[in-house]
Amino acid sequence: MTTHNLPQAIRHSWALRPRGTTIPDRATASPQARLATHRRPTVRGLLAEWGPWICCMALMGMCEDGIPLAMRLYDPKKATHYLFFGQDDGVLATLVEPILYSMTVQEYGPEHWAFTIVSEETTEWSVANSSHAKGMISPYERDGRAVIPTFAGLMEQRSFGRHRGPKYVLVLHDIGEWWHTLDEDSHKDIIPLLRQGHEYGIHVVATLRYEQYDVLPREVRRLFQQKVYGYTNTEHLPNTTNFREIANLLYYELAPWQAWVSADGEWLRYTAPRVG
Repeated sequence: MTTHNLPQAIRHSWALRPRGTTIPDRATASPQARLATHRRPTVRGLLAEWGPWICCMALMGMCEDGIPLAMRLYDPKKATHYLFFGQDDGVLATLVEPILYSMTVQEYGPEHWAFTIVSEETTEWSVANSSHAKGMISPYERDGRAVIPTFAGLMEQRSFGRHRGPKYVLVLHDIGEWWHTLDEDSHKDIIPLLRQGHEYGIHVVATLRYEQYDVLPREVRRLFQQKVYGYTNTEHLPNTTNFREIANLLYYELAPWQAWVSADGEWLRYTAPRVG
């Protein structure tokens, strides 16, 4: 499969917004426009419409102009790590699970890419039994507490040319709930993992509730170069410049399956597709 067949808009980490497009004003938008904002496609439908897809691009969703939003994991110079914000674990999982599902239904098997999820058992993941799922681990189990040092060790081995294997997406779900249970090694090892992991095929996707913003240390938060801002029904947010700007975009009127991202100085609102 060659890249010249790939639509230009999804060759990039983020979809491209046509110049001159503005954020819709919900107060003046027509009923049809407001309804279109909430149209929710399926993962398979988007993949089929915008394929062929190269390995390894993970689908995040669809922007308001109909262009898909994708993580470009195949290019170490462009790939990065992602921090999703949302109201609760359900909203956060709704944004992340389509990404993982898109990995499982493309033609590339687990020998090309795979994922590990660290999550409390109260969150259900339909992708848990996929052959691409290399682990579904509770953060309170021994393996869960060791997962960050394990992947930091894998990164180090790969830096010496060993254990190449598949690209990995490591999901640290609802991390604010269990960050305090991790030991000093995990708190220390996540720093080099976020600085260099993507260069060796290890991509971290963490999810964090708005109310637990300060639980994750600033040094860790800033290493996630891509932030995704999901739904919440409260206006009481962390008092930072980024969150004040998001509030001005009326982000809190999002549907629970929508989010804001920033790309090239512009804000994009996208819809996470339904699994299926």
